[in-house]
Amino acid sequence: MLTNFFSNTKPVISVFIIGLFLCYTTIGFFIGTVPLVSFGLFFWFFVLFGVANFVNSRNNLTFDNSFFFLFFVILLGYFSEAIQLNSIFYASLILMIYMRRVYSLQSPKNSIKKLFDSGFWIGICFLIEPFSILFFLMTYFAIILHQHLDYRKLLTPILGLLTPCIIFFTYHFWYDSMDNVYALLDWYTSYDFTIYTNVKYQFSIGVLLFLLLISLFLKTPKALAVKNAFRKNWILISLHLLLALVLMVIIKDRNGTEILYLLFPVTIIIANGFELFQKKWFADIILLLIFLGSFVPFLL
Repeated sequence: MLTNFFSNTKPVISVFIIGLFLCYTTIGFFIGTVPLVSFGLFFWFFVLFGVANFVNSRNNLTFDNSFFFLFFVILLGYFSEAIQLNSIFYASLILMIYMRRVYSLQSPKNSIKKLFDSGFWIGICFLIEPFSILFFLMTYFAIILHQHLDYRKLLTPILGLLTPCIIFFTYHFWYDSMDNVYALLDWYTSYDFTIYTNVKYQFSIGVLLFLLLISLFLKTPKALAVKNAFRKNWILISLHLLLALVLMVIIKDRNGTEILYLLFPVTIIIANGFELFQKKWFADIILLLIFLGSFVPFLL
């Protein structure tokens, strides 16, 4: 019943999922995991949802259903600390816009423009979170997977990357505030992961890892067995996941919101794994358990 309900993309399903997000946000606000509820919070998260759904549907990363959007919001229930507006959120939003260009490279149309845009957006993301420059690797992996290599395609993303960086440098050089530029080059970090020793985080991370590993085990052999566009996208999604995990390790400040970097690749993988369940009653039970489990962290 549940799987049948979410197996299409009717507007009523999107309204239900948005209502679920509002529910998580309200509960989180009253128990203190969501510091502030405002119109701006909902607006920017709805923008994030829109961009993420667009990247998924436009590039056929999952089947034509609502499981991606559903799992994206449910994971926010497991990690409600991520529901806030800060530098990590804005970096994640810009990163999603960057990913829109990277995944769209499977089409040869306007490839040079896409490559410049990808460099431009990752450049802006770098100015917000310097370690996010790691994801620039995805541009070149996408070129190797989807495009024919030539010097223009290799140089264009670099020109895009340099454009916002040069503007940023020029502004601070003119106003004699170069400390902001030097801060981007400070790659010192700490490896303090005590925040994740909390019982709530251990439960949420345990559920996420279980779903992720099962989905990878189920989907990867099928995705790699056929030589098509999705096979290349699956490799790109796996790289996206790997780079997000590396960023989680080296990022300077850990307060729970950094999970936003992981949400997109993890949700894509889980949605693809979930779609492989043949028995509807079994899929219904799994989905219900995942849904109910999203309220457990609020009680811990």
